[in-house]
Amino acid sequence: MGMFEGKVALVTGAASGIGAATAQRFAQEGAAVIVVDMNRDGAEAVAELIRASGAQAHGVSADISRAEDNTAMVRAAIDTFGALDVAYLNAGAYAQLSFEEHDEATFDRMVAINLKGAYLGLKAVQPALSRGGAAVVTASTSGVIGLSVAAAYSAAKHGVIGLVRSASQAFAASGARVNAICPGPVATAILGVEGVPTITPADTLETVPYAGMLSPQHIAELALFLASPRSGGINGQYMIADAGFLASYPPMPQ
Repeated sequence: MGMFEGKVALVTGAASGIGAATAQRFAQEGAAVIVVDMNRDGAEAVAELIRASGAQAHGVSADISRAEDNTAMVRAAIDTFGALDVAYLNAGAYAQLSFEEHDEATFDRMVAINLKGAYLGLKAVQPALSRGGAAVVTASTSGVIGLSVAAAYSAAKHGVIGLVRSASQAFAASGARVNAICPGPVATAILGVEGVPTITPADTLETVPYAGMLSPQHIAELALFLASPRSGGINGQYMIADAGFLASYPPMPQ
């Protein structure tokens, strides 16, 4: 039996990259998966890929910056599979601009998707999660340090970490947990790697070279850990996965 046998998992931003990898891994571990993305066709394609493997999945389109869409995706989980045990709020957006190039519209968009979207997602899933359930949110190493080429994105991700820490008591009161992941460079669309990642047996994942690029599955495995009873003592924390990029200064010579 898998780690999530008989459980229901919801994953946002699941049409590609980290979200698609995590949705597939939840399914491999026995979960029925609600595959959520603004890209309806992409969400359904990943859901169909999961169903083709013999697992259960349902594709849902949602704009996470809208409260009603967050409510609807949680309702879809309960209406389709009868419960919600895990929510991985991974969806986000990125804008690479110097501080001088940033404008109000860019700032508002980064906050609406990356911070408000996380807030609305947590508000929607917290009362619906089963006891012993967990929410995981994708933050960023840019939420731990500044990012001169993406100030609005970095500011929003700093907010995500504060939000997760602040929500931890409310989640604990209902018998659940919430934590964040701060990825470093990952082979996703932000870095020009498009599409649905291929999944390999978890125990065969290679160690990433110092400050190297992680695969989406490296983050997916951490998300599964934080969503599982194996991390039952961890709540309100953020975990950095960046192959040592922020660990020490100066960087190791390449």
